[in-house]
Amino acid sequence: MITNDFWLDRWQTGRIGFHQEGVNPRLIEFWPQLPKNSRVLVPLCGKSHDLIWLAEQGYQVTGVELSPLAVVQFLGDNDLSYETEQQGELKIHTIMGLPLRIIEGDYFHFQEQGFDACYDRAAMIAMPESKRDLYVDHTKARLKADPFVLLVALQHDGTPDTPPFAVNDDFIVNRWGNNIKKIVSENLVETNLQYKERGYDFFEESVWHITPPSAS
Repeated sequence: MITNDFWLDRWQTGRIGFHQEGVNPRLIEFWPQLPKNSRVLVPLCGKSHDLIWLAEQGYQVTGVELSPLAVVQFLGDNDLSYETEQQGELKIHTIMGLPLRIIEGDYFHFQEQGFDACYDRAAMIAMPESKRDLYVDHTKARLKADPFVLLVALQHDGTPDTPPFAVNDDFIVNRWGNNIKKIVSENLVETNLQYKERGYDFFEESVWHITPPSAS
């Protein structure tokens, strides 16, 4: 069973292979020019450097992360000054000098709405099948009616009951809606030896967009 305690333990024991050093090249390549001060939501953000990159583009960035350790490491690793306030079950860390907030707590307790865009590199694929519908519905409820979404998904032939979870194309289209489009995919086994060494024959990373009608 994949619970909050599972992820908290992964951070405590340093088993965070999902964390990427540096900015994700998919983000740099496929994030569009949105209006300055657009509100960008980053669910299950960990200590990703992608948050800094998005904030430096001039967006109002909100990352949501369960693990207090991940939050502490993000703030410390980037030498950030911040102010913290408690709002119910969530801690709000507002970064000084950057348009960036880190919300510490359970993503499903986060209820803000009206975000212009969402960046999901490793959130949906961290959700077991039993929570995946809830995750997508909760995320869509946080967004405006015509948001921009950049979603990175995986399909693979590995263990089905441990993350990162494989998510098929039909689920993505059915749950995110017909406006979502796959823009690129790559079998990483063919380009990165580590996936072959880990026993995969197929490990496809795909990038998806929902583009607002005004930007089409």
